[in-house]
Amino acid sequence: MFSNKLTSSRRLFSNKVYTSNLNNYSPNTVSTIPKFHPKDNSHGTIDMANHSRQKWSKKEIEDASEDAQLYGWGATNFMRDRAVNVDRTEGIYLYDHDGKRYVDWCSGAMCSTLGHSMPESIRKAITDQMDHNSFVYGDTCSSEVRTRLCALMKELSPGDINGFFFASGGAEANESAFNIARRFTGRPKIMSRYRSYHGGTPGALAATGDPRTWGVDSTQTGYVKMMDPFPFNWSWADDEEEAAAKCLGALHDQILYEGPHKIAGIILEMITGANGWMRMNTTFMQGVRSLCDQYGIMLISDEVMQGFGRSGEMFGF
Repeated sequence: MFSNKLTSSRRLFSNKVYTSNLNNYSPNTVSTIPKFHPKDNSHGTIDMANHSRQKWSKKEIEDASEDAQLYGWGATNFMRDRAVNVDRTEGIYLYDHDGKRYVDWCSGAMCSTLGHSMPESIRKAITDQMDHNSFVYGDTCSSEVRTRLCALMKELSPGDINGFFFASGGAEANESAFNIARRFTGRPKIMSRYRSYHGGTPGALAATGDPRTWGVDSTQTGYVKMMDPFPFNWSWADDEEEAAAKCLGALHDQILYEGPHKIAGIILEMITGANGWMRMNTTFMQGVRSLCDQYGIMLISDEVMQGFGRSGEMFGF
């Protein structure tokens, strides 16, 4: 047993006596902090005359890109050599510095749904808002335009969806949805499909199913992949409805194996955005909704790529 004398440096355990050096403690007088080696981190000369010029030549742009620009979804040299160096845009088209025209099939990665020619009414609304109130921080302030947009979203949204939070991008929106689901349910796990894309931040990328997730899947916990109706090397069934039913059965088994009480949310795209452009079977989606209702799991619909009219309807789900 242990001695109950707090000032004692002796402890009795298993009939043996251990003596500590607590009474003889003194701090280390030799510094263990590595020596600081200063480096010259000052920047070079800033050529404001060059940066103030209205237009750079094609060669100057290419040189600056090679010297200073990084790309997000691949090796920089590989991506830079294949990127279109855009000079101007119009409608659905991109034009490079040689005047070659390209069709922007992805609408600026789903950020330019109306195309690249901005209607005068939108241009005026942006200018008027910048002149009247350019920015306020949303957690400490509100504004008429933000409140009116929330009211409009409430009228546009189906069912009882009536509260709105504005993120700066799709990945942040999905990360926020994960946080909300986990806080609301008190559960840790998020389930997602292999054939999916949900964003480039750590959590959203861990939920993503394409090879880009390999860079983070060993560093993020609580993300579980589920099979979906579109396997590569085999088929659930030749009939679409039968395939959906079998896939739902497999998902139900997996929910039970993972523990329904451990699953906070399931995130789905009705139309896969960047991993095959595949439309989900309605029976499958409705079945997932029913499973979520049965086990108290939050269903997260990722509308970043398919929502707001991009699929022909206001929302994809």
